[in-house]
Amino acid sequence: MLRRNVQIFLLFFLVALLLIFFKAGRFFDFGVLLRLLPQPQKTVNQLLNPPNNLESSYQELLSQNTRLQALAQENDSLRALLNLKSKANYDLKVANILSRDLLNQNLLVIDAGEADGVVPGQAVVVNDGVIIGKIIEVRADASVLRLLTDGLSKIAVNIGDSQNVAGVLTGSLGLGMNLSYVPQEQAINKGDLVLTSRLNEKIPAGLVIGSVEEVKFSQEELFKQATVSPLLDYSTLSLVAIIVSL
Repeated sequence: MLRRNVQIFLLFFLVALLLIFFKAGRFFDFGVLLRLLPQPQKTVNQLLNPPNNLESSYQELLSQNTRLQALAQENDSLRALLNLKSKANYDLKVANILSRDLLNQNLLVIDAGEADGVVPGQAVVVNDGVIIGKIIEVRADASVLRLLTDGLSKIAVNIGDSQNVAGVLTGSLGLGMNLSYVPQEQAINKGDLVLTSRLNEKIPAGLVIGSVEEVKFSQEELFKQATVSPLLDYSTLSLVAIIVSL
């Protein structure tokens, strides 16, 4: 009984103490804790609208990654050209592509010229000996390269490993290449490699150009025709090599 009375007394005492604090304005404000907690709407807004510096940092990382990829690609191209130079029977001059003609994207300016032994008609190659065009104009320290896809480009070729299957390859308005003057009795098929012929002056035979995409012929015609696709994208080139002597 005494214990129960003590409990009741303590309960009343606590209630009275709480009332005193409440009246004195010193009652603990639980709202302080609530205000310290992060508000859901504010958190959502921060996630949906990141700070400007975060966006700029992300763009900078993308830019750095693009530059690194370009450098890696250029290093791979240079390594392939140096490998070709070490095993080829002709001399190469490595050059950078400086610009493209504004009106004709198949004309490129490179940073090698007369001082480097460059003359018109020489072959320009990439990678392990893939020919992409010929020199058409030479200056003291620069040259103009015409890609094989240009409408004015013309080169004698062989199809596959056979030296008997020959034709003339011309550019097709920068979109591809056309193979013509292939005799009807000579077989050519889709996927056959097209290589330079020994009939070209200043250009070695056996340089890879591209592959046959489609064969066109009719019984009434004397010659077959075919479309040829390059082995690589000419628009991505940055480093080339000129075959300056055979």
